[in-house]
This record gives sequence, structure tokens and C-alpha cells, in this order.
Amino acid sequence: MASLKELAAELGVSHTLVSRVLNNRMGTARVGQKTREAILRRAREMDYRPNPLAVALKRGRKGVVGLFIHHVGVEGSDLNLRFLESASAALARERLNLWLQFFRLDEEFLAACNERLTHNLDGLIIAGIAHPALADTLLQLESTGMPIVCTSESEDIPDGFTTIRPDQSRHNYLTARHLLERGCRRIAHFHVMDQRLAGYRQALSEAGVSVDPALIRYHKDFTAEAGYELTERLYASNIPFDAINAESDAHAAGAMRYLTDRAIPQRQWPKITGVDDSPIAKSYCIVPLTTTTSCLPQCAELAVSALLKKLSNSPTESLTVSPRLVIRESTVAGAGVGTS
Repeated sequence: MASLKELAAELGVSHTLVSRVLNNRMGTARVGQKTREAILRRAREMDYRPNPLAVALKRGRKGVVGLFIHHVGVEGSDLNLRFLESASAALARERLNLWLQFFRLDEEFLAACNERLTHNLDGLIIAGIAHPALADTLLQLESTGMPIVCTSESEDIPDGFTTIRPDQSRHNYLTARHLLERGCRRIAHFHVMDQRLAGYRQALSEAGVSVDPALIRYHKDFTAEAGYELTERLYASNIPFDAINAESDAHAAGAMRYLTDRAIPQRQWPKITGVDDSPIAKSYCIVPLTTTTSCLPQCAELAVSALLKKLSNSPTESLTVSPRLVIRESTVAGAGVGTS
């Protein structure tokens, strides 16, 4: 994509003349028809596009997009980083600046949403874990004319907002279906998020396999410590199982650590799956982990695209992004049936 100066240099004319022709703002200046046609033709050939920051400033905008992220994911998952990198790259391609704000508490978010926001930003992307207190604040911001796109998971996001969200149920649907295809029938599920549990249930139902409530193990955290604890309880229960369908890569890593601590030979391990294809799955699991891709980088790109449409008063729609299955050794090797 060429810049205005590159286009002018290519044609051997001033960039002021090129700007006036492309913006159809000649004023009192005159230009020959051949020169005008040459400028327009070469602009198309060189894929020239106006600098969005310059356009924004001409229209009274700031050329700055806000990205407010509530921390999501456990240590080592890099979920925040991957979202931020994708959003930052998408904005950089449009030559727009980024105003970044991380927060963990309702109070931090509400404090950031003050009057300065509308004076400093053209639009806002909300990402990460949703806050129940968001709804009223988002409505107030929108009433000021602030374009907003949400990637947060929450039923509290008001109707009418553009949302770009991962298909959470698809994660554990894909991994559970894969385990079923590998011959597993006694699949334990480590449960934190209801949507992911629903995906596990759907896969078993479609395969005609009954869900054993005793194999669904709840924890409030996605951490490796939670995975270790749930695996320990599972073995202590003496309930037979041949697979662990975890809701995070960290859960799966914790399960593997427990199996290693108990000196259970890997050939006797249950098949294990995770979620998010994080560095944990590839580098920190004892056995490379079958998992699903994180949807967050794609959500970030789509959120930026949707916000740009809002800024140009174009229609937008809410979207759901589906993950893909990544198969590795943790479900390929011949696992046994786990019991204490």
C-alpha cells in the first residue's frame, strides 16, 4: 500500500497536487486532464489508501482507539498478549494509535470510563472477562456517541451492542468428539465454564454415550493447580475413566503433573485434551497436548474491523468465532483406563 508521498514521487509531481486530485479538492488550482487521469490510475495500481489518522484529524477525530482489557487466562497462557498483539497489528495497518488500559476490578474499569475518554478516543473495544457492572457504563458511553465493540463474554452486555465472541461450547465439543473418535467412552470433564460443559455434553449425546455425572468435576479456576487437584480426586474416587476433557491447557498440564508424581507409566495414562493451544500445550505439558485454538487473535482483528465500520457509519453485525482442533501426542498414544 503506497503513501501519498510515494505516489507523488512516482509521478514526478507534488504531493499537494496528488492530494487535491485524490480528494477532489482542487480549489483555484488547475491540472491537465492527462495528469489527473495519470494520478488516479497510478493510485489504483499502487493500492493507495488515505492515511486513516490524517482523515480522522480532518474530520475532527483523534485517530486513537481505546482497548480496555480485563485480564483473562492463567499465567503462561498468553491469552492477553495474543489478543493485544492482534488488535495492535490491525490498528497499525490502518495507521491508528492505541490507548491501552488493563484492569482487574470493576472500580478500575469505572474509574477509566471518565469524561476524558470521550475527549481522547474515537472508539472503544472492551475485551477479557466481563464485569456485571459494565452494562450501565457502556450505555452511558454509547449515549455520548462513543462507538463500542465488545468481545467480553457476558449476558449483561446490552442488546444492540456489536459483539465479537468465541464459540465457547465448540472448544469442548471438538475435543470430546475427538476423544470419542479415539474410542474413549468414559470421559471425565473438568468444568469451570457452563458453555464448555455444554459442548462436552453435546458431543457425548450425538455419539449416543450417556453422561455420567460422577465424571464431571467442578472447579472455580482454570489453573494447573486446579487440574492437579481434580485429577487427584478423580483417581481417589475409584471411578473408571479413559480420558480427561479439560477446559484449559493448564488443567491438562496439572493432570499430567499428578500422573507423573504418582509414577503412572505414560502408556497407562488416560487420553487428555485442553483448550486454547497456549504455550502450555506446546512447551510445558509433559506430553504435547491435543487442544483447540484460541479464538482471541481472530476476535481482536474482527473487533477492530467492526469498530472501523462504526466510525465510518457503516452497518456492523455481531459475530461468533469458532476454534479448530489441534491433535498432538496426548490423545494419539495408547492410553489406558484410569483408576486408583
